Amino acid sequence: MPRYISIEEAKRVSGLRMACLRGVPSPWGEAARGIFHVKGLDCQYAARADEEPEDALAGWAGDSSVPVVAWEREPLRTGWAEILILAERLAPEPALVPADADARVELFGLGHEICGEMGLGWCLRLLMLQSSLGHGRQAATIPTEQAARLGAKYGLIPAHVRQAKGRVLAVLNVLDRRLHRNPYLLGEALTAADIYWAAFANFIRPLPEDLLPLAAPLRAMCTQQDADIVGAFSTRLAEHQLEIYQHHLELPVPL
Repeated sequence: MPRYISIEEAKRVSGLRMACLRGVPSPWGEAARGIFHVKGLDCQYAARADEEPEDALAGWAGDSSVPVVAWEREPLRTGWAEILILAERLAPEPALVPADADARVELFGLGHEICGEMGLGWCLRLLMLQSSLGHGRQAATIPTEQAARLGAKYGLIPAHVRQAKGRVLAVLNVLDRRLHRNPYLLGEALTAADIYWAAFANFIRPLPEDLLPLAAPLRAMCTQQDADIVGAFSTRLAEHQLEIYQHHLELPVPL
């Protein structure tokens, strides 16, 4: 288990730091952690200490969302793309963003479809929140009051909910087609897109318990029950997720 410093300590120290959720495999944070690991970047991980106020992170970053990445005294970074660009600057090799402009466009396009607003992770979260409020097929996994608060924060509105499942299925189809042609999502080499997929796949079917130790309620929350989404999570996608973790990321997953 990684050592977490407090939010207050993260504000004071130098170097690379990331505030994240302790004990929860939030895919945005896990993807950033995976990128830092592949690049060999030494990062101090932070989480709110028991003695800190609930708004400790918001007092530092202006919002309670994670991850929040800090480098020296530069502006804080919270977006998946900004975090990746920082990592590329701090450790250019191994490169996780292609040098070729056309391939780079593909990388950031795939990144948005997995990590961005109304992308794979965003839409899976909407479906999870919808079910927790009693409107979906999956059993409720988040307390109603918390789900309502998160829904207001992350756009749980009818227009977005109506699109969510279709977008999840479309992204899974795109990823599966790419892996049918190549060993990695952008061809013959590992890129950030593969790390994003490996982390976000745990929002559909978490890795086995020995590789990703999770409390039973968390595992239930992360395990997708919708038959169409489960069906679109192909053997090829599952194998790619496991291969990325086994060959490139940390196992068991540090939470």
